[in-house]
Amino acid sequence: MRNLITCFIAIIASFNTFAADMNARDFIAAPDGTVLSAYYLSYSHSTNFRGDGDTYKNAKATVTAFAFRQVLYTDLCGVICTPQFVIPYVDIDSRSPGQMGSGSGSGVGDPQIGGTLFLINNPNTQTYSGFMTLLTVPVGEYHSQSPDVSPGGNRWVLDLLYNFTQGLGERWVVEADLEALLFGKNNDYYGESLEQKPVFRLQTFLSYAFTDNTYGALRFIQGQGGEARFDGATLSDTEQKYTQLGVEIGHKLDQKNQFMLALTKDLDSSNTFQGAQALLRFVHVY
Repeated sequence: MRNLITCFIAIIASFNTFAADMNARDFIAAPDGTVLSAYYLSYSHSTNFRGDGDTYKNAKATVTAFAFRQVLYTDLCGVICTPQFVIPYVDIDSRSPGQMGSGSGSGVGDPQIGGTLFLINNPNTQTYSGFMTLLTVPVGEYHSQSPDVSPGGNRWVLDLLYNFTQGLGERWVVEADLEALLFGKNNDYYGESLEQKPVFRLQTFLSYAFTDNTYGALRFIQGQGGEARFDGATLSDTEQKYTQLGVEIGHKLDQKNQFMLALTKDLDSSNTFQGAQALLRFVHVY
């Protein structure tokens, strides 16, 4: 059971946070009244589980997800803020650590609602800072007897993220995000309760504008936490640690349309899958 729980936590994390993951220059605020729609296509693949639970050394996980995100920039908060929502669709194929058989599932995942409150919005000094809150609502498709391949997680998740962004000269931008993921209880994990301690992450970006319309960026992510409790008992070897390094490139097609491609690789991990991820994002500004 411990191995299934670890698989559930690793897979749920891979698609519950991909739309919340920040990308370079996300916190450069748009003007009041801007409305945008973002479309995400994410692919994560791993044939390696780093942990003692993979008895047969054959665990694997592939998660493909599509998400629609709607964002409004408004000064109704007294400063610029961005009420928004995210709706994901998820397809999962996995073999849990320590298991011989594979499983798969697909459907609508848990939506997210929330927004960002900009604490600093100074284009003159190229300084921006904001606090983002996203709440995952457990209304997605969920199967208690196969939770590791269910699109929904059957639990509330609160994502709290603080960002600081600083432009350097005309081309460079550096950014840092401090993030905490807080998890509610899943009351029906194989008929029992599943709890998880918070996960803390650091995301950093260094980007360079090659032209007025195209930028490239390096991204570094480090995460730790998430120890699990099943039916009231703490499970050893379920705290996750991982380090990721990635690159991304963004390009404005015109004033209303832009796309971004990000490629990320797990450099090191513990008690979780280790692999690579790709993300394609298209944004339309109204």
